[in-house]
Amino acid sequence: MSKNTNWNPTDYTSFEDIKSELDRFQIAQDQGKLSTTGGWTSGQILEHCGKLIGCSIDGFEAKVPWFIKVFGVLVFKPMLGKSHMKPGIKLPKNATSLLPAQECSFDDGMKVIRDQITRIDNGEQMDKKSPVLGKMRHDQFVLLHLDHCRLHFGFIKCD
Repeated sequence: MSKNTNWNPTDYTSFEDIKSELDRFQIAQDQGKLSTTGGWTSGQILEHCGKLIGCSIDGFEAKVPWFIKVFGVLVFKPMLGKSHMKPGIKLPKNATSLLPAQECSFDDGMKVIRDQITRIDNGEQMDKKSPVLGKMRHDQFVLLHLDHCRLHFGFIKCD
């Protein structure tokens, strides 16, 4: 994802906020008013955020070097809910399963993220070990995903 002066992130406090934002995106899409300012389409953004939520429930494939995990556990994990992700982070090559498909429609991306949030609404827990942050509780994953959606949704515009 490219750095962009048209990035306009919104803070979220719950998955209810995310669901409301998804509703807003759907309305803008239906009216032909949805656009993005970054390097991904709205469908790709939604799919990517949904994939990460799914990995928190089902488990991650990616492995990271030990020193990145140590840094993640000691530096990033304590910052969950206290600071924000910034644009410009590139995923490592072994994390390609988290990247969106080259072609991902808005409807397909919306289905991926809504399906994962429905799993959480139905009681499934996000408790899998993060390759970067180590062992995580459900509430810690919630903070991670709220910030991750904040980062990526900031590139979606409802003009």
